[in-house]
Amino acid sequence: MERRYAPILPATKRPAEIDAPSETIEELPKRKRIGTQSACNRCRAKKTRCDGVRPVCGPCSKRSVDCVYVERKRIQEDDAEVLELLQSVPEERAIYILRLFRTTGDSTSVLTILKSGIDDDERHRSLQGSRHTRPTPDLPRLELELMAKNAVLYPPLLWVSVYELEGRNLLRPLHLHLRKFLKSPRKPLLSHEGTMGAMYVDFDSAAASIRAQAPIQQLPKRGKFCDERIRSLDIGSWTKVPIPSEHAAKIISLYIETDHPLLGTFDPDLFISDLVRYRNTFCSSLMVNALLYWGCQMYTAIDEDVDWYTDKLGDEAERLWEEEKEHDLPLNVVSAQLLSLAFMGRGKGHKVLHFLAAAVQMGIRLGLFGVDDTTANRLVQNIPESLRDASSFIAWGVFNWTFDVTFLQEAGYCDSKTPPILPIPRDGGTEENQELRIGGAVGNEQVKLRSFMGVIFTKVCEFWLIVHEVPLAYHESRDSTIRKQLKLDFAEKKYREILAWAENLPPQLIWADNNQHHVIIFYMWIHSVILDIFRPLVDRQRPEKLRLRTFSAPDSTASAAYTASVNQLKQLIIHFRSKYESSTCTMLWHTALMYVANAVLQDTDDPQWHEHLLLCIYGYERLCRPFRVAVIIARGLLTMTLRKKNIKSEEARNILGHLQERGLGHVHEDIRATFMGDLELAQTDPQAAAMEKLAGDFEDTALFQEFIHSGSEGIE
Repeated sequence: MERRYAPILPATKRPAEIDAPSETIEELPKRKRIGTQSACNRCRAKKTRCDGVRPVCGPCSKRSVDCVYVERKRIQEDDAEVLELLQSVPEERAIYILRLFRTTGDSTSVLTILKSGIDDDERHRSLQGSRHTRPTPDLPRLELELMAKNAVLYPPLLWVSVYELEGRNLLRPLHLHLRKFLKSPRKPLLSHEGTMGAMYVDFDSAAASIRAQAPIQQLPKRGKFCDERIRSLDIGSWTKVPIPSEHAAKIISLYIETDHPLLGTFDPDLFISDLVRYRNTFCSSLMVNALLYWGCQMYTAIDEDVDWYTDKLGDEAERLWEEEKEHDLPLNVVSAQLLSLAFMGRGKGHKVLHFLAAAVQMGIRLGLFGVDDTTANRLVQNIPESLRDASSFIAWGVFNWTFDVTFLQEAGYCDSKTPPILPIPRDGGTEENQELRIGGAVGNEQVKLRSFMGVIFTKVCEFWLIVHEVPLAYHESRDSTIRKQLKLDFAEKKYREILAWAENLPPQLIWADNNQHHVIIFYMWIHSVILDIFRPLVDRQRPEKLRLRTFSAPDSTASAAYTASVNQLKQLIIHFRSKYESSTCTMLWHTALMYVANAVLQDTDDPQWHEHLLLCIYGYERLCRPFRVAVIIARGLLTMTLRKKNIKSEEARNILGHLQERGLGHVHEDIRATFMGDLELAQTDPQAAAMEKLAGDFEDTALFQEFIHSGSEGIE
C-alpha cells in the first residue's frame, strides 16, 4: 500500500531544529517565546510574559493582583496526572480536558477546574428535585469538538446552578434586594476621581445595585472624564437645550467609553478637539444634539434627573436635521446614524429605519460605501486629505450599524451592499495585514485608532465584512419558498470563516475575567450572528437532516451548531449581568437577551428554560429606566412565553409589574418597536412577529390563557 503520510523523525533528530536560520525563529508567534523558566500562575494562565521576580512579578505588581508560584516539581506531577487522565477517561472527557489545557495553558489550572467540577456534580446529584444544567461530558459531540478546536469562541461552559443564579440576584426584580445593600435615598458610590465626575449614583438605579455586589467592572475608571479636554466644555455653544455643561460632559464621556469602541462612527480625538474649541470641521450642532439624545438615555441609568433633557435634545436634533438633510456631508451621515440609534432606545421604532436610510443613502452619494469601485474611487478623491481618516470611521461605522440592524431583521434594510473602499481604522503598527483587500481596493493607508478605541473597532469591521453577505442572501426576500432553498454549504462556509477569523483575535480580545465590557458585548454579537446564520436551517423535528460537512463529530448539524452558540450566549449573559455595571446603561447587548429568550422558548428539551427566560427578562429590567423600548421588548417576550410555555398569566403579570415599576410608567406611552420579536415566526409572518405587535397582544393572550385554565379546572 502506498505510504500516505511522512514518517515521524526519531527524537535524536530534533536538536537539528535549533540550527534554523534566525529569521525563521523571529517569525514564531510571540506566545511561544519563553521569558523565564519560573512564570507565576497568573502569567502562565494568561500566556503573558513573566519576569519571574519573587515574591511578586512585574506584571502582577503592575495590576495589583495576587502573585503565586507553583514549584517545578509540582508542575511536573500535575503534567503527569493530566496525561494519565487523557489516557484513561472517555473520548468526550478527553476532548474537554484538552480544551481546558489549551485555554488555561498549564496542568495545575486544569486539575483545579476538573476537581471543582467533580465536587459540583456530586453536590448537584445530592439535591433531589432541583434542576441543573447537564455536566459538560454530556454535551453534544459537535459542541465538544468546537471547544477543543475553536478555543476562542467556544470556551468551556462553567455551569451555574439555579441556586447560584438566585444568589447573584439574576432571577428576581431589583427592588427585592436593592435596599438590602443601600439604606439611604442617595449613597456615595462614585469618588471624586470617578469617571462619571459625580459623587452619587441614584438609589433606584440598577447601577447602584450591581455596584453593591463586588467584584465588578465598574463604569470607566480612567479619570473624571474620558478626556480632560472635555472639562472646559461650554455646551451652550452647541445646543439651545439648557443642559448644564458638566452634565453634557459626563454624558459624552460615558458614551465615548461605553458604546463608541463598538460603534466607532466618528474619530473621537478629532471630535473632542473641535467640540471644546467650537470648530465645525469634525463636530456640528446637529451631531452634538444627536449624540446627547442617545447619551442622555444611557446616563439616566445613573441619574434619573437627566431624563428631563432627553426628549428636548431629540426635538432639537430633529429640528436641526430638517435644516441639514439636503446637504450631503459626512457629519450629517454620522448624525443620522446616531439619531437612528437614539430613536431605537427611546421606543420610536418607526423613525429608526427612516434615519438609517437617510444615513446610508447620503453615505452612498458621498461614495463612502455601497457603490462600485470606480465610482467610489472617483468620489473619495473629492474628500480632502485632512478628512480621510475621519471619513474612514464614518464609512465603517455606518456600514457596520446597517448590518447590525439588518440582523435584527428590522425590515431587512440592505442598501449598503458594497463595503467601504476606505481602509479600516487600525491600531497603529500592530495589525499584520495592511494589504487587506476592502471593497475591491487595496487599503494600503493606515488609519490609526485612538486611545478611546483600543483595538476592538478594527475587529468589529472585519467581522461585519465577513458576514455582510448573509443578510443579503437571507433577508432580501421574505418568500418562504426561497428561504427553504437556502443551501447549507453557504451557511457552513460563513461559519468556518468566522471560526478561523476568531482564532486570530489579539490577546486583549480573548475572553477573560478582566475583559473590558465591550469585549463581552462583541462576543454576544458574534454568537447572535451565528444563530441568525443557522436559524433558517434548524429542523427541530429532524435535526439530523442538514449535516455540516467539514466537522468530524457525528452530530454535526445546523441544529447542533445553533445550540452551541445559544449555550455560549447564556454564559456571556450571566457573566455580563454579574460583573459589569455597563449592563445597566448600554443597549448594545440586548440582542443576546432577545436571542436566548427566543431559543429557550423554542427548545422543548431545556430543563432550565424557566430560569434562562427569567435571566433574560430581568436583564431587560436593568435597561427599563434608561431605554423605554426595554419594557415593550420584555412584554413581547412574555406574550411569547404565554403562547409557547405552560406558565400562569398571574406570573406573567407579576413580572410585567416589576418591569413597569423599573420603567417609571413608560409602558403607558406610545412606544414603538418595529423589529422582529418572535424570530421563528418572522420567517413566515414578519408582521405578526414584530415586537410591538407581540407586546400589544399581551392582555388578549393573558385573558385567553386564563380562560383556558379556568375551563380545564371546571372539567376536573
